[in-house]
Amino acid sequence: MQKPTKEPLLYMRIYTALKQRIESGEWSSGAMLPSEHELSEVYGISRGTIRQVLAKLENEDFIRRERGKGTFISRPSVNKPTSGLNDHSISFIVPYVRDSFVSSILLGLESVARANGYAVIFHHVENDIDNQERVIREATQQGGVAGIVLYPVNSNAASPILSELIQKSYPLVLVDRYIRGLYSDYVTSDNFGGGMNATQHLLALGHRRIAFLSWVDLATTMKHRRLGYRHSLLEAGIEPDPGLEWEVMGYPEIDQVALEEQLLQPERPTAIFAANDQLAIAVQRVVRSLNISVPEDLALVGFDNLDISTQLDIPLTTIAQRPFEIGATAGDLILYQIKNETACVQRRILPVQLIVRRSCGASEAIQKGP
Repeated sequence: MQKPTKEPLLYMRIYTALKQRIESGEWSSGAMLPSEHELSEVYGISRGTIRQVLAKLENEDFIRRERGKGTFISRPSVNKPTSGLNDHSISFIVPYVRDSFVSSILLGLESVARANGYAVIFHHVENDIDNQERVIREATQQGGVAGIVLYPVNSNAASPILSELIQKSYPLVLVDRYIRGLYSDYVTSDNFGGGMNATQHLLALGHRRIAFLSWVDLATTMKHRRLGYRHSLLEAGIEPDPGLEWEVMGYPEIDQVALEEQLLQPERPTAIFAANDQLAIAVQRVVRSLNISVPEDLALVGFDNLDISTQLDIPLTTIAQRPFEIGATAGDLILYQIKNETACVQRRILPVQLIVRRSCGASEAIQKGP
């Protein structure tokens, strides 16, 4: 007689665990869930089973899925106490959600917060600075919010509300990028070093005409990656060419028309260092329509190491960040501020790693970084 499979039991165990986290108030209404990939890793279960669990939760109105954004808690908690978690909350404010990067930061932040008795309230501001200011003000005026972890819309000069929070020593930690002129804690990656690694790798492969592709509005992250690119060229005796530093609109969608125009120039580069994986993926789409082969005609390197990077027709060489660690480190810093009124400013820059795949034309055996 065939033994019954353990999969249904595992399915119900995960379903019950997620449901309890929602009903207890640990995941509040509006909070974003980790990605399917992350949940499958956390619970040691296949993504197919995770999809079934999420489908059941969605049918019961516990969650809602927004295409291109993520999965969010839709049902208010039924067992949330009037004190307790509500008195120990951290607001996590982000500009957009369009890949696994933000959800991984959230997962890292939540793991530290939960271990210390805090809940994380998630806010998505549609890449709008006015929305960001409104949400920050509402969070500081809301009872029970002990601090804010902010992924800023941009790196422009600090707004009055943020300057006010710093003056009042309100717990605030920035992630991914810092804001110019704001003396605050932040956690970011070694963007300058990553820009150097990507460019040096392409130089080592024999490329001398290398383009740098980024968004139009540069955050500090993009600026530092560009500086790493320029520095590596100068070290190799190559004067950076402004005509090879390309910028395209990136929100809400990447301007592929402008990218196509750049790629149709008479003296096309032999390699592109894209400042993030989303841009690199857009390059792969455009070159396919132009009958340009990657990596034979054009080597390509991205930055982020998103989950999708390994699933492309031509897997992407990229600089890997550590988003879970970014979130966990931000959690440590915000809790330190909450518990220490005279906390000094702390900045953490996390290491990155070059991950070599087919898109650059080199052997995948080559890996650089810690």
